[in-house]
Amino acid sequence: MKYYYLVRLVKPLLGLLILLLIQSCNNETRLPFEQEKLNADSESESEVRKEIEGLYEVYTKSDLKWVDYYSQEYKLASDDGTVQLKNRDSLRTEWEDIYKRYEVVLRERGAPVLNVSGNQVFHYNSFDELFIKKATQDTFENIGTWVVLWKRQADSSWKIEFETYHAE
Repeated sequence: MKYYYLVRLVKPLLGLLILLLIQSCNNETRLPFEQEKLNADSESESEVRKEIEGLYEVYTKSDLKWVDYYSQEYKLASDDGTVQLKNRDSLRTEWEDIYKRYEVVLRERGAPVLNVSGNQVFHYNSFDELFIKKATQDTFENIGTWVVLWKRQADSSWKIEFETYHAE
């Protein structure tokens, strides 16, 4: 009779021990190439996060060096769904004109959300900007979401290959 209770206690404990053993080995069953991919994706995410921070650092100073984070040719999706092939030099010209006419103040931006897939990183974040017309001091807000696809280049740098943004 006294062994009956001991057996009833040992069986669940043995089952729990086996379950814990299986659970602890679960992480060890990754194949080497899967672990390498995870490490590479983590490194890519870290690199792109640095690029994003660098871009915003110069953007907040109204420094056109942020345009250099774009590929020479990139795609822009408009609100109406059309996708245009754009040129970094035309982007620079466009923003030179904007900076002549407006003071641009980035009031806030959301933390970037990233998704890594090999040599590409998808990223989005919110933004809240204020454009102040230099001639009249009239202002307008530009609040929305910026969606970007970064791609690793042949020289291992990261550049923006695609973007879209949607403002309220």
